[in-house]
Amino acid sequence: MKTVLLITLLCVMVSCLQAQEDTAGKRRRGKKEPKEGCSGWTWQPCVPAEGDCGLGERQGTQEGPNCKILSKTIKCRIPCGRRKEYGDCRYRRAPWDECDADTNMESRTLELKRAVKGATCEAEVVQTRPCKGACKYQRKEATDCNEESNTFTITKQLKEGDAAICQEEIVKTKRCKNKMVGDGEAMTGRGARKAAKKAARKEARKAARKEKRGKKAEMDGEAATPKGPCQYGAWSEFGECVDNKQTRTRPIMAGSEKPKCQQRATQVRNC
Repeated sequence: MKTVLLITLLCVMVSCLQAQEDTAGKRRRGKKEPKEGCSGWTWQPCVPAEGDCGLGERQGTQEGPNCKILSKTIKCRIPCGRRKEYGDCRYRRAPWDECDADTNMESRTLELKRAVKGATCEAEVVQTRPCKGACKYQRKEATDCNEESNTFTITKQLKEGDAAICQEEIVKTKRCKNKMVGDGEAMTGRGARKAAKKAARKEARKAARKEKRGKKAEMDGEAATPKGPCQYGAWSEFGECVDNKQTRTRPIMAGSEKPKCQQRATQVRNC
């Protein structure tokens, strides 16, 4: 009898723990079952604030006598670049098939990976494009960076290729973080940091070349007159080798009373 009671008690405890885990999991995932007498939320596609991608808003509605809120608006974002074509649907891309010599086209199949709640997505999508090298484009124009969306647009015109399979114009939207457009003022984020590092390396190389030229001028016996309190004339020729050392001097034109100037007026090198 005690064994039966113990088994029953263990089963009840396991059931309670499982129910708590399920409830906590649903809470973490943000999934809530619609109330009785309420249809649940139906979401409209994301509408960008400007252009065809970037930050925007999504409208949601629900119906029923027990719904406390019938509509609400939330913030959303449509990715710019390759992913904006499918909006709320995310697909897993397969490799491109071999080029069809008859049509000069290649294709691949996209499998649905995930979708935003309420979005209608196809399970598979077939993409086609001209084979590599079939269409060649040249840059036509580029817009200035939009500070709100941090994007800019590039338009390319068809240069070479069959007009039956190649688009006359291609419009691409890109981020401004690694790109300077317009007058070169729109640069933010990682692009600005990279530009600053590049400028610092350029200045360091310029200073190193200047120092090297100064040393070469001194070795050639030219007059080196550094800025500051010490002023010198031209170097003399190196003297005879004594203890594997050669010495040369230069006259001090100003600052002869300073030990530092006197020290710099003499140069020693190995024979």
